[in-house]
Amino acid sequence: MDYKCNLKCQTCRIWNENYRKIRAEDKGILSYEEIFKLQKDLFSLGISRITYIGGEPFLNKNIINIAVNAKENKLIPNIVTNGTLLTEEMIFNIVDKKIFSTIIISLDGSKNVHIFIRGGSGIYEKVYNALKSFQKLKNKKKSRFPKIYVYSTLSNLNIKYIEQIYKIACSVNANKLRFQLASAINEKIIEETNKIIGFNAINTHSYINNLNFEEDDIERARKIISKICNTKVNGMKIEIESILSWKFNKRCQFIYKDFIITPSGNILICPMLTNFSIGNIKNNSIVEAFESSKDQIDSLLNIANSGELPICSQCCVEKITK
Repeated sequence: MDYKCNLKCQTCRIWNENYRKIRAEDKGILSYEEIFKLQKDLFSLGISRITYIGGEPFLNKNIINIAVNAKENKLIPNIVTNGTLLTEEMIFNIVDKKIFSTIIISLDGSKNVHIFIRGGSGIYEKVYNALKSFQKLKNKKKSRFPKIYVYSTLSNLNIKYIEQIYKIACSVNANKLRFQLASAINEKIIEETNKIIGFNAINTHSYINNLNFEEDDIERARKIISKICNTKVNGMKIEIESILSWKFNKRCQFIYKDFIITPSGNILICPMLTNFSIGNIKNNSIVEAFESSKDQIDSLLNIANSGELPICSQCCVEKITK
C-alpha cells in the first residue's frame, strides 16, 4: 500500500507532507502486476498470511481486487484501517465474499475523544456505523468472517477513557479488543539507536510525538484493564500489549517472524528501523535478501534481545524492556 492517509492522528505522522519524501517512498510505487507477482511468490515461500497497512489502505481503489488476488494465491488477507472510508456497499461485498479474514479498526475513545485524537468531523460516526454494519451483516449471513478487531492506542490523550472504549467495543460485538501503548519516539531515541547500530537505520518515523506515559499513568491503565478483563462479556477476546499487563517482553517479537514490504518494494525486517532495507523485490528475491543479510540481521536481533536498543522500548508490535 502507500504511505498516505485521510486523517491527521496525533499518535502518527505518516500524513506529514514530508514523510514519504524523507523515506524516499514518494515515487516508484509498486505496480499492481508487481503486487500480484509478490503475492504469488509469498505463497511459494510457505507464507500463509498477508496484512495490508498504510497509511490508510482503503485509499487504494483497488485494495479489494488485491485482496481477492491474494486469496487466489492461497494467502489469507487481513487489513488495518481507520474505518472512515468503508461504505455500505464495500462492507456488503467484504462480508458476502469473505474477502478479508480479519479487519482491524482503530478506536481510541468515545466520540469527542476519538475525534480529538484522530482529527476530522464525523469520523467517529463513520467508524461506529461501519463496526455495527459488519456485525449486522455477519449475523444475517451467519458468517464468521471477517473477524472484527478493535485496536485502541493508549496515550496521555485517552488514558482516562479505557472503560468507555471497552463498552463501545462490546456494543458493536467486536471479536477482539486490543489495548496497546502508543509508541513515542524523539530525536534522541533515533540518534542513540543509529549510533549503536552503526548507521542511519532510522531517518524518520511515523511515531515521532510527545505522548509519553508517566509510570503512574501506566499503572492506572493496568489496573483498569485488569478490571475489564475480569468482567468481559459477549465472548469478546481482550488482548493486551505485554507492557500493559505486567508481562514484560525481553525478546524481539518481530524479526524473523514477520517482515514488511514498503510501497516502493523495499524489504524491512523491523517496523521501527524505517531506513534499514535488506533489498527491494524489484531487484532481489525475498529469500536472497534474507540470506545475503543474515549476519547483519542476526547481529541486530542479538542487540534487540539484549534490551540495549532504545527504539525497541517504543516498538509498535511489543515494547521490549531490559
